[in-house]
Amino acid sequence: MTEFGGGETASLNLQVLREERSRLLARRGHARAGAAGAMRALLVCACGDERFALPLTHVAQVLPARTVTPLPDAPPAILGLIAISGRVVSLIALGRALGRAANGGSEAGHVVLMRGSGSPVALAVDRVLGVVEVAEDSTDLTFCEAGLSIEAVSGYAAPGAGPDATSGFVVVDLPRLLRQFLP
Repeated sequence: MTEFGGGETASLNLQVLREERSRLLARRGHARAGAAGAMRALLVCACGDERFALPLTHVAQVLPARTVTPLPDAPPAILGLIAISGRVVSLIALGRALGRAANGGSEAGHVVLMRGSGSPVALAVDRVLGVVEVAEDSTDLTFCEAGLSIEAVSGYAAPGAGPDATSGFVVVDLPRLLRQFLP
């Protein structure tokens, strides 16, 4: 066993204490992460008085409303075509696609360009409210209160979960919603 002088021993003890503290803090952080569960980021939008959330992993870009070229004989939810960065993109009214009445005011204040749907598609919303992170297990699967079909919804976040902390929101299942509009 090696003997150290008084100063070296104190320095060594301090180093050992710091390493132990670091290990304990790291374990505590892992325990919190495990307890909190997986988190997911959502873009919360308003369509009329209602709030809907889109998984941020499916959102490519948020833009101001664009001039829309209507498509003859298209379903009411399909507003038409818009141009984004030289591409022609189908524009779908999110509220109408979820079976909600058209808003009496402007149809869209923002356009949310989606990714991963194969065909270029964007959703028209009245306004984008912000991004929130919620635990995967914090959304309720009871949709009766929301009055929406289970086929286009993956959950409901209670009031306090949204960016304005007062209104709840419906989490939209985008692949299921878009399946009815895209080839």
